Amino acid sequence: MILHVTHNDLDGVGCAILVKRCYDFVDTYYLNYDDVDSFIQNNYANYEQLIISDISPSEETFKYIENHIEIVFIDHHKTSLHLGEYALSYLDTTVSATYLTMKWLEESGFDLSEYHDFVDCVNDFDMWHLKRDDSLKMNMLFTILGLDRFMERFLNNPSTKFTEVELLLLDLESESLDKYLKNAEKMVKTFVDKNNRKFGAIFAEKYNSELGNHLIKTHDFDYVFIINAQRGKVSMRSKPDFDVSEIAVKNGGGGHKNAAGFSTNYDFGLNQFLKNLEVY
Repeated sequence: MILHVTHNDLDGVGCAILVKRCYDFVDTYYLNYDDVDSFIQNNYANYEQLIISDISPSEETFKYIENHIEIVFIDHHKTSLHLGEYALSYLDTTVSATYLTMKWLEESGFDLSEYHDFVDCVNDFDMWHLKRDDSLKMNMLFTILGLDRFMERFLNNPSTKFTEVELLLLDLESESLDKYLKNAEKMVKTFVDKNNRKFGAIFAEKYNSELGNHLIKTHDFDYVFIINAQRGKVSMRSKPDFDVSEIAVKNGGGGHKNAAGFSTNYDFGLNQFLKNLEVY
């Protein structure tokens, strides 16, 4: 039995779709950066092989499990490049983890030709090339359907051509996105950091990539914090010359130079707000 641990975004589920397409007996778990170490250490012993994609455990976790289970490690974040010695590794910061997963599986003898266009679409979005007309819509469809339905859809039909129902859902979601971005322009707060860089902060629960890049363009921010207080998640987006992954790593998270995130248990001023209301 195979344990597959992957990130809970479009690239992470792209990896999962390809692995499920090739292997019958796989348990797939979608994790955040701060969950991966404890989950692997508590569960690896029940499996014969461990696949880790689009997310990286700590070096301590690799040392803990390396002699006890066969490991395939697939990642494209610069913070994981030094971990390649602990497993059969496919590490490359220039392509998505979905692309690297396809490379590994095809080198292992599987035919994934019917998924090449899907992989290219995911790679176009995740690496933020945006040269395709459909890659933003692909991520939007992932948001609409959720992890399980999205996986089922592309396991049954690898075509990137959207169905009539999917096109309708995408049209409705696009209208919602436009309204969301316009409202966000009014709600974002502007700050200047200790290095005199202009940045923004906003509370939001969806459209992280679209929202972050929209605010960078409209407000000329160097970087943006997108805070999901309900889930305790902080996402960051930045201009090409600013590395937000350094902030994420310092706070127990990870990601790319221009797109990263971390978890937090901070209450974002809720206690002080309630005290100001004199309710407790």
